[in-house]
Amino acid sequence: MTAQRARDVAGLILGRVLVLVGIALPEERFGGVLLGLGAGMMGMCAARLYTGWVVAKDPKLAKQVRIEEKDERMVYINSFAKAKAFDFLHFLVPPFLLVLSLAKVRLWILLVGVGIYVVDWVVYFIFYVKKTREM
Repeated sequence: MTAQRARDVAGLILGRVLVLVGIALPEERFGGVLLGLGAGMMGMCAARLYTGWVVAKDPKLAKQVRIEEKDERMVYINSFAKAKAFDFLHFLVPPFLLVLSLAKVRLWILLVGVGIYVVDWVVYFIFYVKKTREM
């Protein structure tokens, strides 16, 4: 068993445990969070296990997947899509934070959202400066 497959099996088991704990705590505040987190983890790990199983059965598909992972064109397309998603996200977050502030949510929740937004921009600027120095 490969390390990735072992992590996915462990994630699947942990996801099931979280779902069961979430079901056992229906009245608790964190029951729904645990249920959602566990279900998401189970779905992600199950999909990765299934994908690995399908790729392992088909040598042509396995070769194509390996080529696409290293293909410069595919790497460029993936990076471009991530950059566009970053740009799109930065049009959505400020209005969402404004809605949170108008909804009078707790201050710490709003500050966590603002902190995540700021950290995202800091990471962007770090990579921007790094790449401009390389070129």
